[in-house]
Amino acid sequence: MRQASETAITLFHWNILILPSDTEIFVGLRHRPETIPPFLPPEDADSLQPFVLHNSSEIKAFNDQSGVGFDSDGKRYVLLGNPDDPTNMIRFSITQMMQADDIRWKYDFAD
Repeated sequence: MRQASETAITLFHWNILILPSDTEIFVGLRHRPETIPPFLPPEDADSLQPFVLHNSSEIKAFNDQSGVGFDSDGKRYVLLGNPDDPTNMIRFSITQMMQADDIRWKYDFAD
């Protein structure tokens, strides 16, 4: 069986969200594996998006030069490029889950 740190989660649009508790988490878009969901066919066209929004648990280490980090669950994250959100999917999704005053991004979005 693979360890959590042996499998990388790659985010192709991303940023670091600072929660009200000052905990930082990775938030971004991840390509949807073709096997998900293997047991439940999509009910409508919206379910066929080639990506999903993903967030980590608390960040334990992050190298902003290499774009590699680890969360408190031991998962390894590979963040591609600079923080960006060209379709506004990340920011829109977070505003649906959190109050606007509580949303703080570590980096400016590059779009």
